[in-house]
Amino acid sequence: MHELSLAGSILSMVEAAAAREAFTRVVQLRLEVGRLAAVEVHALRFALASLARGTVLDGAEVLIDEPAA
Repeated sequence: MHELSLAGSILSMVEAAAAREAFTRVVQLRLEVGRLAAVEVHALRFALASLARGTVLDGAEVLIDEPAA
């Protein structure tokens, strides 16, 4: 399940941006996952929700766009 690894990397990037830009909460996170990326969007969304608890992403609305190849 590489979606968990992707979610962890996304969370790390968001937390690094939070430290750099001095924000404490994300209201909305927009992602783009191409249909040929071999990513199960439902699993990615679940992994993000699981990892987000207690972080700047906790409670954020996650919008995932799936453009065609």
